[in-house]
Amino acid sequence: MRLNARAFAFAAAIIAGSLSLVLNVLSVLTGFATAFFAVIEPFHPGYSHTLLGAFISAFWMVIYGYVIGATFALIYNAFTKG
Repeated sequence: MRLNARAFAFAAAIIAGSLSLVLNVLSVLTGFATAFFAVIEPFHPGYSHTLLGAFISAFWMVIYGYVIGATFALIYNAFTKG
């Protein structure tokens, strides 16, 4: 069974972006996992540990999720029959 690379990439982007947004907002409001978000800060230009930063991080995670999802689907399709 082959994967639709665009659909898989879109789904990965939505999941990555929404999880990032939810976890960042929880972190800003409760202080949960602040050390982790300090680690990812250099990989997300414009990110800071604020509510605005949560949306910036979600934006970058949507891009990363799309690229990684598309790459995975294309590699998977290269090794499957059909």
